[in-house]
Amino acid sequence: MNHSTTQTSTFGIAAVVLGFLSFAAVVGHFFAGPIDPPPPIEVSIADKAADIRDATVAALKGEEYEARDTTRSRTLDDYLTYSFIALAVLAVLMAVIGFLRHERLRPAFVGAGLGGLAITFQFLTVVFFALLFVMLISAVLDQLDFSF
Repeated sequence: MNHSTTQTSTFGIAAVVLGFLSFAAVVGHFFAGPIDPPPPIEVSIADKAADIRDATVAALKGEEYEARDTTRSRTLDDYLTYSFIALAVLAVLMAVIGFLRHERLRPAFVGAGLGGLAITFQFLTVVFFALLFVMLISAVLDQLDFSF
């Protein structure tokens, strides 16, 4: 008697689908740019100038100046980023559950890889642009002949 055992891979396939969706969403959001545009630079500069003026006037009068609360409110882009990370973490968790249930390994590994790739892509874009900024600043300082 030949018993054919077919392994289901429900959690592995769910991990692949969630991982693909999270990676596609992260890359799409990166190339689409910010959905909720930041305020114009003039508004930020005007607010900072008004704060400096108010602090100066308070100091001249001998009063205590209380700075305004400048916490940045969450935008739609922030919530999208959090959602994409949550989707990627869910993909990795589904892959782990599939692995622990002894489902087929390939869908579990692919799902975990896609979820991890989505998280890594967001982290590496921040690191890349931070390094690019440091290189730009160092090039400008080099052209100005500052020595440290």
